[in-house]
Amino acid sequence: MPLIERAARVLAKSRSGSDDWDHLDTKTQEELKSTVVAVIKALRVPTPGMCAAGHKLLLEEGHSVGTSDAHDAWQVMVDAAVGGVPVTSG
Repeated sequence: MPLIERAARVLAKSRSGSDDWDHLDTKTQEELKSTVVAVIKALRVPTPGMCAAGHKLLLEEGHSVGTSDAHDAWQVMVDAAVGGVPVTSG
């Protein structure tokens, strides 16, 4: 199941208290997916602390990357989550 739909299902369940995704009309499902995409786009730019944490993990695993690599990797991962189209900052 795609990440966007999985998150939209969780959002729907958090709103209603039950897993009723399959009973929602298409318009509501699409609105929930749009909300999820907006949230993911907001998360696209990692904080310096997130980059530092990613950098630390990679160093502990023996990789040779810097915090800017962690930053770039995060953005590419988020781009993939929202359909592979790079998201513009802002």
